[in-house]
Amino acid sequence: MLSFLWKRLSEVGPKVSGRALRRFSEAEVERLLRARVLIEQRRADTWPVCTHCDCGLDARPIRTVGDELRACCPHDPNEDEVLAGDDLRRFAIEPERLAIAIAASGGLIGGVSPIGEGIWLLGRTPAGCAVVACLDAQILFGPGTSLALKSVAAGDPVSVLATECGPADGLRLTEMGFAAHAIADVMERDEADVERLRVERLSPTVGATRLVVDLTASSVTFDGQAIDLPPQMFSAFRMLAEQVDQRDPVLRSQEIEHRFEREARGVMRDLRKAIARCLSAEEADGLVRTVRNRGYRVGLDPSEVILTR
Repeated sequence: MLSFLWKRLSEVGPKVSGRALRRFSEAEVERLLRARVLIEQRRADTWPVCTHCDCGLDARPIRTVGDELRACCPHDPNEDEVLAGDDLRRFAIEPERLAIAIAASGGLIGGVSPIGEGIWLLGRTPAGCAVVACLDAQILFGPGTSLALKSVAAGDPVSVLATECGPADGLRLTEMGFAAHAIADVMERDEADVERLRVERLSPTVGATRLVVDLTASSVTFDGQAIDLPPQMFSAFRMLAEQVDQRDPVLRSQEIEHRFEREARGVMRDLRKAIARCLSAEEADGLVRTVRNRGYRVGLDPSEVILTR
């Protein structure tokens, strides 16, 4: 029920009807009412009109006809809809309480805290992985969001739970350094038929890709952020990136000077400045590392770098 409510909150909003919850046991609904994940609202006293009806009404009246509760059609009694008593119940979903319930179901450590609109830090797994839940994966691609997630994770690996996580979003999150999961894939009912977060499925991918260099498109992406480089600076960065998977990942100064007919220090200085226009100066210095008396290298593990053609 927790994953259903999360998806409902994402796709429809914080309102849910008793009819939508009929698939779940009364005990589950009552448990979430006690936890204030669900807040019961005033019962419905009208019902939506038929989709094909031209009666002009905004809603159908609800009446008791014999032993039945009916949403009555003003034109044709055969179009009346028979209702169950629970159909009239209405609930509001409390997003933060729902996030707390999901975190508690997996035994996460550290408490739930909001990161931004529609994003919560759920806590950490016993292995030290920070778990983040969001209502829509697209929120994570907004300006500054990646840095906010890394800040609250404080250097720990991050697993992201989203309502849906298609291949494109999953790849993009991987490029940003996060492991991505659809929330329904990591929730499962236990022996007592209680839905729980399976933390063993949250282990982040080892060596998650952070830097993608597309040689055909002459583009560079770091942690999901595009780096717009002029052609000459892209050529310099390409030389660095192509050296990553070599036995010696250091690009020697002599090779840079031979290629650009300039002092290597000046070329790398200009490259860092170009990168810093899209990232920070610190990130630029981290990407282009000086190796004293030898040359320069990309400041990442080879497993974090992908070159595509």
